[in-house]
Amino acid sequence: MLGVRPGSVTPFALVNDREGRVTPVLDAPMLEHERLHYHPLENTATTGLSRDDFLKFLQETGHEPLILDLVKAGEG
Repeated sequence: MLGVRPGSVTPFALVNDREGRVTPVLDAPMLEHERLHYHPLENTATTGLSRDDFLKFLQETGHEPLILDLVKAGEG
């Protein structure tokens, strides 16, 4: 659905989901970091950007993230 090769897990692929079928799920502790790093549509490189720019990217692609603390969610 995201148009990337298997193994190329990246939130940047949400740009390919123009129909908004995918809901990104973000681990809340990840957003405590000022700078985030992801693969740019393939896993041969890494791109860094600020947390605010990342959230803006999601918004610009029409994807509202679900933000959960995944460790705490797994304990319940």
